[in-house]
Amino acid sequence: MKPIQNLQLIRTLTVVASLAGAIATHAQVVFTSFTTQTIDFDNTVSGVNNGAFTGTGFQSSPTAGQLDSDAWAVTGWSNGNLAFGGTQTTAATDYTRGITGGGVTTGGIYGYDVDATVGGVNRALGIQPGGSDWAPGTLTLRVQNSSGSPIASVSVDYTVYVRNDQGRANSFNFSYSTDNTTYTSVASADLTSTATLDALGLVSNSRSVSVTGLTVTDGSFFYLQWSGADVSGAGSRDEFALDDIDISVTGAPVPEPSSYAGFAGALLLGFGVWRRSRQS
Repeated sequence: MKPIQNLQLIRTLTVVASLAGAIATHAQVVFTSFTTQTIDFDNTVSGVNNGAFTGTGFQSSPTAGQLDSDAWAVTGWSNGNLAFGGTQTTAATDYTRGITGGGVTTGGIYGYDVDATVGGVNRALGIQPGGSDWAPGTLTLRVQNSSGSPIASVSVDYTVYVRNDQGRANSFNFSYSTDNTTYTSVASADLTSTATLDALGLVSNSRSVSVTGLTVTDGSFFYLQWSGADVSGAGSRDEFALDDIDISVTGAPVPEPSSYAGFAGALLLGFGVWRRSRQS
């Protein structure tokens, strides 16, 4: 191949790689640096949601009020599962129950207005489990490392609202994975509504999780999953709403300059020993 053709090929590959990188950064929660990202379901987060969530479904190019399915996967609904990149936008189905301020009975995913009783607007991702809906079920959020360095730890803070207005206990638990196959449960984040109903209305529950000892390489994914299931009692199920997800990532510690010096010294010492052994 001629030199000029080589140059053209390199330029073409560079453009393709750049476009691929640009596409990837809009595909899910993407960390291009070690920082914190917040998903509050009120404001647009690129690759996660388009504006305030209105309970109108999921797709990979979400319209206003929808969630981005490149970031979200869901199982356990009678209308079928949602895989990453899939579409669930048919009106009046499990994935498109619209906006509610609470007190619903139809199973499905809602744009939950957690401040409706005080006249405010504060959206959350609401879930009303039913007999064949999310009992059990999972909600998975995909995170990608595009920082250029491995991620060593992930911290997740979030709020779960519970309306305990039914005589059945249901769980809303947390787990994580690096391969979307094997998930590790975090017992400290487990949440179970009580089987004895009350009239307290929507009650917030804060959760904080720190996962260390990871090696999420550049370009790889990390998965956060919330799961629900029946625990005890009978009849209808309590309402849940997930909100204010704060995700922070950190990299592996960078060795101090003195460590490099010590390592270099050890190499030189080893080389000297080897050289003397060759000369003797």
